This record gives sequence, C-alpha cells and structure tokens, in this order.
Amino acid sequence: MRKLFTALLTLSLLFIVVTPVLAAKKSASIYVAPTFIKSSNNVRTTFSGTKNAKKISYTLSYDGNGVGQGVVGSFNPGKSNVVTKNLFLGTCSGKVCIKHKNIKNCQLSVTTTYKNGKSTTKVYKIKS
Repeated sequence: MRKLFTALLTLSLLFIVVTPVLAAKKSASIYVAPTFIKSSNNVRTTFSGTKNAKKISYTLSYDGNGVGQGVVGSFNPGKSNVVTKNLFLGTCSGKVCIKHKNIKNCQLSVTTTYKNGKSTTKVYKIKS
C-alpha cells in the first residue's frame, strides 16, 4: 500500500512539473487617480491609458451631512489617452450651486468597456 501511494505521489508530482503553464495575456488597463479638492468641493479624477477604452462609466457615492449622495456619468475617450473630470459634491440649479458639507465615505466605482468587448470594474476609496 505504501509503495502504491509513493508511486502515485511521484507520478502526480511529475505531471505537475511537466505540465506547461500558459500565462494569461494582460490587457491594457486604464489608471484612475481620484483626488478630493476641499476648496472647490470636487473630486478631480484623472483617467489615463484610455486609448484602448470604448466607454468609461463612473459612480461617485458619498455621504453629505449624513445623507447618501452621488454623481453618475460616462464618456467615450475617443483617441484621448488622458481625460480629467471634476466631479462636484453638491447640487446645482441653473448657475447656483450649493456645496454638500461634512463629506464622508467617499468612493468612486469605474467600469471600463474596452474596444475588444471586455470590461472591468474597480472601486476607489477617496479620503475627504
């Protein structure tokens, strides 16, 4: 019994060592850099490496004075490799904007759809 076990273990190890491993192809992903700008109550977000992206969608969620708030949007980067968005944390009506105060739990979710049809979603926590 012990010899059988040793033989099976040896064959298993041989199979594992000899089996070729195929590396996954890494797709070019975008880089996202969100930064909270307190003076203007914006989250300035720079998207770079976007030339392989067909569409980029984002959802910024946060609490303002203890109430859940959010900003939703999307864009098609076209041939641009870097796109910057300033996401205002507040509400606007016409030309009048009111800043939300006591910003907490701020996070940005970004979904990228690439030209090859694949998509990825990443969530970024933002210090406020």
